[in-house]
Amino acid sequence: MAVSTELVERVRQHVGDSSPAVSATIDGLLSRRYARAIGDDNPLYFDEDYARERGYDGLVVPPNFLPSYLDWSDGGPEDGLRPDGTPAHEMQWIPLEGVRIMGGGEEMHFHAPVTAGTEVVLTSSLEEVSSRDSRSGLMLILKIRNEYVARDGRPLMTSMRTVLGR
Repeated sequence: MAVSTELVERVRQHVGDSSPAVSATIDGLLSRRYARAIGDDNPLYFDEDYARERGYDGLVVPPNFLPSYLDWSDGGPEDGLRPDGTPAHEMQWIPLEGVRIMGGGEEMHFHAPVTAGTEVVLTSSLEEVSSRDSRSGLMLILKIRNEYVARDGRPLMTSMRTVLGR
């Protein structure tokens, strides 16, 4: 399905809608693997004693680790993927059937350090919908706010994702 002005208006009706909350406990091993993968050898991420000596509750998680696990799932089997390769269950709360989506950037604001073992709750909300003409036709532009909070309600990180639809 190509993006049309009708689709843009239908999606715009969902501004303010939120996703169901998802939660996960941050695993220290996955956090360390992530730090290795991005080439960050900060001892706060690998040495629990070192982190505790500096006032943290345990191993510190790299700041951009949370959005890298946006929905904390394995992505699902191939037959559960959309034509663009994204999981079919992702963003089901926004009517994007048939629209191919891709990332358009993310702005992150860090509120507090996250340590391994923290249970994090993520809620996303559709903040803005717009469109623009592109060389291949009308493009849908979504702004999605992601709120990451600890189980106790303490804010950890807020991000604003730009998602493009074709």
